[in-house]
Amino acid sequence: MPDVEQPQPWWRSASSRNRAALVFFAAMALLSMLFVAFTNYLFAGDQRVMVVTMEQDAGQAKREGVRDACGGLPGITPIQDRGNPDPQIQGRFPVRFDIADTDARQEAALIACLNDNAERFGVVGYLPEKDGN
Repeated sequence: MPDVEQPQPWWRSASSRNRAALVFFAAMALLSMLFVAFTNYLFAGDQRVMVVTMEQDAGQAKREGVRDACGGLPGITPIQDRGNPDPQIQGRFPVRFDIADTDARQEAALIACLNDNAERFGVVGYLPEKDGN
């Protein structure tokens, strides 16, 4: 009877070990990307903000006026300024309102408030965006 060579376990061969390690790390990389995608985007909830752009020379007083006039509406929350607290520098940035989890009626009330106060406070436009903290 001829000598039959016994098959070796897969971990004895270097090429099989390398292939198994590559498949393992590729699967881990794919799973980590999917985990981040699900937790940061699909299960993150509503993260919208209304970004209000103002005239170039609108100062801190006009920014605070818009925030006071429209920030008290139901479901609407003004977002605190970020960055440099100096009013000369902060006045260049847009005013933001948190509109996460608002319904269409509440968002329409904010838009109507911004339109009604556009001339008085120098509102140029507004656009809902996803908050990118």
